[in-house]
Amino acid sequence: MLFKEYKINDFLVELSSDAPSPGGGSTAALVSALAGGLNSMVYSLTIDKKAYEILNEEEKKKMISLQNEARKFIEISKEFMEKDREDFLELMSSYKLSKDTEEEIKYRKEKIKENTINAMKTPLNLAEECIKFYDNIEFAVKFGNKNLISDAGVATILLNSAIESAIINVKVNLNSLRNESFAKEIEDKCSSLLNESYIKKSNLMSEINNIIYPKKSL
Repeated sequence: MLFKEYKINDFLVELSSDAPSPGGGSTAALVSALAGGLNSMVYSLTIDKKAYEILNEEEKKKMISLQNEARKFIEISKEFMEKDREDFLELMSSYKLSKDTEEEIKYRKEKIKENTINAMKTPLNLAEECIKFYDNIEFAVKFGNKNLISDAGVATILLNSAIESAIINVKVNLNSLRNESFAKEIEDKCSSLLNESYIKKSNLMSEINNIIYPKKSL
């Protein structure tokens, strides 16, 4: 069964069991889907409402476009949930390959490396997709229904959590690939994504908190 076909309780039961999947990678993608869903909700409760009508035509078109992007982001996130599971199971299968002969040992080693790289790339790609979604949330904060700004705030927090969760799944696979020529580049990319996410999250949350819980004037 695909993850998107699970009921919430089914996913949680399987997540908390001794099943090999879902794990942290699929959960990171689920969290990013939740961020996308919350931000799409902000648009759903803004479009054709009072807050929408005061926007100019360009802003209205952009909001509709960004809601479509948010819905697409949810679908992409769900695809990452599946891809992470596939990658992990492939990696686990490669460890079970025979190693009775030199040829089998060589083949097994190659498959472990290949599948470790795949398992590393998927959460990295997820983090890169997530970092782009901050712009979508930023627009919702600026032009969305102000009664829903806290929901955009939760979306912001979840998006950062999805990125941090994805990156830790990159690192757990990168650890066994440190001697590869690409390792430093991946490591730097992880640091860059984490730093960028922290800055974007902090700036957005500062703006959101100023709207929903402004400081009292002295």
